[in-house]
Amino acid sequence: MKGKMQGLKTFLLMLLCLAGSASAEVAVSGRHVYILYPGVDAVWGSYLFLVSNTGTEPQHFNFPVLLPKETVDFQGTENLSQDELKLGPNGGLLIDKVFPPGDTLLNIGFQLPADKGSSPFTVSGNEAIDTLSLFVWQNSMQVEGKQLEIKKGVPFSGRFYDTYTVRNASAGETEVFTLTGVPEGRGRLWKIGWAAFALLCLVGITSAYLTRPKNLKAEEAVL
Repeated sequence: MKGKMQGLKTFLLMLLCLAGSASAEVAVSGRHVYILYPGVDAVWGSYLFLVSNTGTEPQHFNFPVLLPKETVDFQGTENLSQDELKLGPNGGLLIDKVFPPGDTLLNIGFQLPADKGSSPFTVSGNEAIDTLSLFVWQNSMQVEGKQLEIKKGVPFSGRFYDTYTVRNASAGETEVFTLTGVPEGRGRLWKIGWAAFALLCLVGITSAYLTRPKNLKAEEAVL
């Protein structure tokens, strides 16, 4: 599994390098890749993107990260320590890091909540996006959204992926997706069980009230 993930990252690094910008000394690639895995009432993901330093010296650079707004947990993994991840003034995530010359592939692990088999996935940024791609294990989940370029069963590194891609998103544009087919835990069963229990209690109390014995002394007084 580790070898397959390393091969996938190498492939993505080659892909992301195609979008490196030569107009700025340090810039974030316009290509963003999210590899998504189904959990129980949750979706786990790896967000990969490239930062290019076209200069000859290490450069300090900070910028907001395009993690989904619904993210409930995150952790830097590839070339990124936890202290280089900072919360922004509006609750978003920032990276504050010194980048060496050349291309640096960054990887952030994250978790999304799911309810009733679906999970929202919303991203928006200040910069234009060349491509935003969601890689999902084949037949594990589905992605719903507007203007998606969909490819099914894409083979790579011994595994097949379904890919969902948005191209040429404008700066400030919000991309909204819904992940469906997420495995459900017992949460819904517990809710249904408690609802049924409450209904049975209500029926029992109502039935007991309507069939309660009459007050004989009150009836005799009336007669």
